[in-house]
Amino acid sequence: MTIKSEEEPKSQKEFLKLADRLSYVPSYIFAKLDAEKQELQKKGVDVIDLSLGSPDLPSPEVVIEECIKAVKEPINYRYPPFWGQTKFKQAASEWMNKRFSVNLSPENEILPLSGSKEGITHLAFAIINPGDLTIVPSPYYPVHARGTLLAGGMVHELPLTEKNNFIPDLDSIPQSVLDKAKLFFISYPNNPTGATCDFEFLERVVHLCKKNQILLVSDLAYSELTFDGRIAHSIFEVDGAKDIAIEFHTFSKTYSMAGWRIAFVVGNSKIISAIYEIKTNTDYGVCNIIQSASIKAFSISLSEHKKTAKIYEERRDVMLTKLKKIGWNIPTPGGAMYIWLPVPKPYKSSFDFCSALLHKAHIATIPGGSFGTYGEDYVRIALVDKKERLSLAVDRMEKAGIVFLR
Repeated sequence: MTIKSEEEPKSQKEFLKLADRLSYVPSYIFAKLDAEKQELQKKGVDVIDLSLGSPDLPSPEVVIEECIKAVKEPINYRYPPFWGQTKFKQAASEWMNKRFSVNLSPENEILPLSGSKEGITHLAFAIINPGDLTIVPSPYYPVHARGTLLAGGMVHELPLTEKNNFIPDLDSIPQSVLDKAKLFFISYPNNPTGATCDFEFLERVVHLCKKNQILLVSDLAYSELTFDGRIAHSIFEVDGAKDIAIEFHTFSKTYSMAGWRIAFVVGNSKIISAIYEIKTNTDYGVCNIIQSASIKAFSISLSEHKKTAKIYEERRDVMLTKLKKIGWNIPTPGGAMYIWLPVPKPYKSSFDFCSALLHKAHIATIPGGSFGTYGEDYVRIALVDKKERLSLAVDRMEKAGIVFLR
């Protein structure tokens, strides 16, 4: 037995030191504002919450009814198939064909997900090694960058500006970046800017990724929320895209099912299989009840989606008209469910502007800095309340003296 001197220095081991990967992602600056919002609500303040892109519209009744039936089926209480229900994947394949005239194999080119967010993160862990590079147009949906950062990779932010209609300038990407990149994200209709792209852009980005052997990731969350007669395209409408691309689809926006946590990814079978490998080691797949109910959503007429889009389009128009009266004259979003609002003088940051909106006008929004370096001069307003409430929000801004000063 060895008796150690009391003077011997104690171990320097730190109890429960967090993983370094958590330091790779920026802190979520919206968290502070969210806590302040909740404090106001506890005091009975009527906060118009336009922060999260969480649809206020109801989920389809046929899906709810099917969910009730599925809950009563004991077989649905068991673990789901790792690859997903065959019927779900078949329905997804048929929907992709009906909507985009795209043919996909249910067996190995479609995988159900518990939301696109987890799927995108799993993709990063399947593809990105420490030091690998991902090209992400900025501003971006946060997980497009943070999945790569959590996996130990690096992110090259490609500027999206009003000058270029929030479409990335592909010719501006240095060849050294293209040589190193493993992933390239696109998302149109775009969150947070509301921008849309034409088919020619999709053709160009497919060509660029093929030439440089980069996996192209299309996040098509808002495919059915386009305005003024626009129609969103799948990346797989471009010839040869399946060689180098995958695409994420979600029920959250199209069917107002954000809380159900159901999505699917389609495309290159090798990449789908890689995501599957990560999933089998981290979860048991999507709940059988949710998959069974969601199959019904695929049968809903495409014309119903247009009705949903029209609701958001009308909300957009109400806000833009009112905002113009207090100084803002901004590009009209072509899709999604957001207003990308420039920060006016004298606010020094998007966080400061959001704080003023919250405490002076009782409107909750998200600072543009949450969406990357090139989002800092904006805040995002989600069109997730009735037109009357959106109109009231702008009235509150005017009353509080929050106007756009050039």
